[in-house]
Amino acid sequence: MLLRGLIILLTFSSVAYAEEQKPNFAVGLGYGLLERKSLLNIDFKVNIPINDYLATQVLLNSNYLITGSSNDSFAQSEFFSNWFISNQYGRLGVGLGVSELEPMDEDVKGEREVIGQFTGDVFFDEVTLIVNTQSNQATLSNITSSRLGLSYYQSENVRFSLYREKYNDLDTGWRFESYYQPEKYQDMASVGVIVRTGKKYDYIGAVIQYYFDYAVPLQERERRFN
Repeated sequence: MLLRGLIILLTFSSVAYAEEQKPNFAVGLGYGLLERKSLLNIDFKVNIPINDYLATQVLLNSNYLITGSSNDSFAQSEFFSNWFISNQYGRLGVGLGVSELEPMDEDVKGEREVIGQFTGDVFFDEVTLIVNTQSNQATLSNITSSRLGLSYYQSENVRFSLYREKYNDLDTGWRFESYYQPEKYQDMASVGVIVRTGKKYDYIGAVIQYYFDYAVPLQERERRFN
């Protein structure tokens, strides 16, 4: 499942470079504790600008819940194609993807679901207002969610965000994020901390992201790309 998506991502990236676009190719690795259970996250993302206002994105997000027992451990992935239109005031995006859940217990059948999503951002000087909603109905995992919140950039390379989230089974909770992109690494990597609270889905973790492109401050990177 992961290998399939990665091959597609690399293909999109190669085509983008061949056409002399300026894509943003990023990989992220995360680890945390979800209700005291280990959760590993691996993301691959290709953002491809088409012109000054239109861009497309291919996203593969994989999560692995490791509990020590095959009864409740699983691998879950989301593969999305997203399209964005943006200017200096904000960004609108729509996407279509597939979510798959593969239990570690081979006797349990996996699940698959088609998901549509809408995203909207409004840009102010140091603040971004964010809304994201997804159409998923079934509870494939506790990772996918819709959210409403804001981000504050203390500097062009430091961000703090607070969201109100809704999970697949209608549980709601709060999510806090903080990201830092050190200039000493030529603006090519960032580190983040995530804390999430909910009735079932308390989580604390960290993530590292690396960008295969060029030096761009965090605020500009996140407003130009997603």
